[in-house]
Amino acid sequence: MKTLSAALAFAGFAFCGVGVLAAPKYPVVVELHGPVEWTNKGGESGRLKPKQVLIEKAGLQTGEGGDLVVQLDAHREFRLLPKSQVQLPAISWETGEAPVVILKSGSLRWRETPGRKYNIALRSDLFEFISPVGDFVFSYDPKTAVAEAKAVEGSMEFSAMNAEDVALLTAGQKVVFQGVREGEDIVYDVLLKGKKIPRGKLGLVEPLSAEEKRRYSKAEAEKQARTRRKKAAAEKKASEPAPDPKAICQKPQGRLNQCVWLCEQNPKTEKKRCRLELPEVRCLRRRCNANGEWAEESVMTGEKAQALCGVQPLVKDCDY
Repeated sequence: MKTLSAALAFAGFAFCGVGVLAAPKYPVVVELHGPVEWTNKGGESGRLKPKQVLIEKAGLQTGEGGDLVVQLDAHREFRLLPKSQVQLPAISWETGEAPVVILKSGSLRWRETPGRKYNIALRSDLFEFISPVGDFVFSYDPKTAVAEAKAVEGSMEFSAMNAEDVALLTAGQKVVFQGVREGEDIVYDVLLKGKKIPRGKLGLVEPLSAEEKRRYSKAEAEKQARTRRKKAAAEKKASEPAPDPKAICQKPQGRLNQCVWLCEQNPKTEKKRCRLELPEVRCLRRRCNANGEWAEESVMTGEKAQALCGVQPLVKDCDY
């Protein structure tokens, strides 16, 4: 019993005392726009949300007009551009480190500042390299077997996976590798110990076009951010109920002698649904009085509470 008590005391210390087992805060979704699909560690599709921390493994896919930003640590983040797919096949549940990022199709914009604590490998079917410091856009089209790298800021060496031909990219430049396909498959030359090199040709380094420079400029990023803020504000306003000229109570608005049913939960309780089975969750009814106050609070129970209380307050004529 003494040993068990000591073990329990240690467990409590580990979880609550010094945060030894504190949950990682990376990789975290910091922006989310438009259609985005997320596949969790069990291979199941789920709904992604801002500030969500990705756990163990994740698949991310954007649709037309969709994009998201994932911050991998204090020095690195990527933006998955529209109609693109990426995988994080291994995320440490202890540290949140994600040592591999696989671009399955489409494009991602990679931003990295000096000071990383561990290496990250950026991969596709055609390339593999340690993530570079700077601002880059990497693209891969499996249908045409084309990979491309664009340097917005910084410099890097780009090549096909395990290939000897290397292109040095500096800010304002791009290069393409054209692979070879046979049927549905990328063609590789397999060397000793299973080392694979994609067949194909590395193109010449070229300057970014004027349109590309505009698209990846800070001015364009600020313009897009303003557009997104305006759109979010308009959507929020459109979702709000129209003002009721006869309402005398507010938040939520209600008319004299109407009632509101609302779910009272503490901040730590799940907010996706009103979990009345939990002791800290209550279904409350209040009446709109002549002073414009929600008053005469009553705790509702049973079937009526289940029927009338939800995450959003319900306002209608009182049931008495």
